[in-house]
Amino acid sequence: MLTFIARRMLAAAPMLIGISIAAFLLLHALPGDPARAILGQRATEENVKRFRDAEGLNDPLPAQYGRFVSNLAEGDLGRSHRSNRPVLDELKERVPATIELTLFAMLFATIVGVSLGVLAAIKPRTIWDFFCLAFALVGVSMPIFWLGFLVQKGFAGELGLFPFQSRLDIAKWPTFESETGFFLVDAIFVYRNVELTLDVLHHLMLPSMVLATVPMALIARMTRANMLEVLNQDFIRTARAKGLAPRPVILRHAIRNALIPVITAIGTQFGYLMGGAVLTETIFGWPGMGTYVIEAIDVLDAKPLQASVMLIAVFFISINLLTDLSYAIIDPRLRLGAGKSTDAVPGVTWLQFAPWGLAALPWLALLVVGIWSSTGRGDPDYVVAAWSVTLGLVGAEIAAVFAIAARRGWLASILESFVDVAKGAVSHFGASALDFLRFLRRHKPAIAGSVLILLMIVAAVGAPLIAPYDPMQGLQRYNEPASSEFWLGTDAQGRDLFSRLVWGARTTLLIALAATLLSLLLGTLVGSMAGYFGGAVDSFLMRAIDFMMSFPSFLLAVVTVAVLGKSLENLIWAVGIVGVPLFARQVRAEVLRIKSLEFVEAARAMGSGRVRILVRTLLPNCITPIIVLGTLGMGGAILDVAGLAFLGLGGDPFVPEWGLILKLGWDESSKGAFQVGVAGACILGTVLGFNLLGDGLRDWLDPRSRQR
Repeated sequence: MLTFIARRMLAAAPMLIGISIAAFLLLHALPGDPARAILGQRATEENVKRFRDAEGLNDPLPAQYGRFVSNLAEGDLGRSHRSNRPVLDELKERVPATIELTLFAMLFATIVGVSLGVLAAIKPRTIWDFFCLAFALVGVSMPIFWLGFLVQKGFAGELGLFPFQSRLDIAKWPTFESETGFFLVDAIFVYRNVELTLDVLHHLMLPSMVLATVPMALIARMTRANMLEVLNQDFIRTARAKGLAPRPVILRHAIRNALIPVITAIGTQFGYLMGGAVLTETIFGWPGMGTYVIEAIDVLDAKPLQASVMLIAVFFISINLLTDLSYAIIDPRLRLGAGKSTDAVPGVTWLQFAPWGLAALPWLALLVVGIWSSTGRGDPDYVVAAWSVTLGLVGAEIAAVFAIAARRGWLASILESFVDVAKGAVSHFGASALDFLRFLRRHKPAIAGSVLILLMIVAAVGAPLIAPYDPMQGLQRYNEPASSEFWLGTDAQGRDLFSRLVWGARTTLLIALAATLLSLLLGTLVGSMAGYFGGAVDSFLMRAIDFMMSFPSFLLAVVTVAVLGKSLENLIWAVGIVGVPLFARQVRAEVLRIKSLEFVEAARAMGSGRVRILVRTLLPNCITPIIVLGTLGMGGAILDVAGLAFLGLGGDPFVPEWGLILKLGWDESSKGAFQVGVAGACILGTVLGFNLLGDGLRDWLDPRSRQR
């Protein structure tokens, strides 16, 4: 056990070092000059130069990083140029608010999710089971920012049941001062006031319930699946055969075994909530880390953004580490097999992998030059020279790779693989399509999902023909209700809402599709190489994936857009990059399963090369799970794209995109309520359609589901 703990701690150390480097580089990656951002745009060049010299911004990067780490060790996180306050003091106010909200949301999600999952499992194919499945699907498809508007409008606005936009009723408690930063802890243990405690809980309930929606749905779904599997085990049948009552069987035997993997999911979701709180805190005006990050991005305040990203990542790693340790305590198989690694293909060593690492350097240089040029700090002549040299290196490498691939027959193998896959798809298309249609007759949710997706695709493709007006054109008819002239009315800028939603389908689906394809291609490349070659290749690539996963995915997307700049095109890169780990890990697991099968060993025995086996034998057998994962990934990409656009990171606010349309309606408050409602319904319907279709494809490909 101690060996397992030591290994996990050592594995976390490089991640922490990488996080510190990434946080440090944020200062130099953000657009604009940090010195001018701090001094203001009216500062003279002489003052800017003097400030850069005084702050050491002209020193070499290694020297600046050393100073950054030294200040970090002393607890000096710098000052915010927006408020001119120490960042550490501001974090002491913000961090407790986020932790309190996240803990309460996770507690709510765990209690409700586990209860629903257990109830659905012990009463399968009943109304309770149907309700649990429907809740889980709608929960993971729900845009949180849209749900936040609905509950604010309904429970806080119309019914007046809950407050919002604060952590406490300041008018009622004007003398309240927090000693710990945690209002609930202060109310219970410092003030010892029941009424104050209830007021704090009252303010916590609405945002925590909204934040808990997605993890609650995932926990309910996982609990149900695990309970159904456990209830069919022999030891449960034995307990029933001995005459035990149903309640002891469920509580003493089934739940304890079913919750082992759920514990891991709870820990992982808790870490993701730290980053996902960005949207919830923005919606409810909660003064936590999420709003702090968005405020820093809006004014390009580098120091608060550095500290926030680093702190959330450290929280995320710590939570995952504790989850792994707790899982190892519960399940001894994990700690006993902790030292095992994937088997490498014979002959693949660090020495042979070194050329591949060197080959990645021009692409890394291309990324660095791209970020550097986007900041606008470099001399134009130097920027042009850097682009010329970097593109020349990348072009030379591409030409060399094509030449080597052609000489060794790799291109022919890839082409033959595509041809074989295409021929197989054509020859088996009729039988497979007929088989799938038969399965759909018994899988009505997949039919519903297909219909929803088809409707949105028709709207996106036929937008020029369907939309009656130009979505960007102001018609001088402001906030008109729905009528025969304007089917869904007009917005505050006098534009036809129906036309904007139709064109928004095209914009949102294209961005999400491009991001999903980017994630799929990069993830498949990384996962297949890591799984097949193993050894040094696997260690290097998966450590890179682990580093990416040390940041909550939505927070990583937010920071990526902040670095690249606010635009809809950059949303593709942001959402595509954060989706790579999901595809890489799934493809790697599939390749690990397939590469030990007999037909792969036969191909190796016949003298096929490593690349040929990977391209011709392994990847064609991984296409099916990749398609399923891509279908499910489209739903997540749509939510991420709309969420980033809602936060104002999509660039031009007048472009017809569902997240931007929802944001504009949100800004109009009560006048834009209908606009928010229909835009959110479009997002929910599309994401739900992809999730339903993905579940149907997964069940169709699972023999156990098809036999039911």
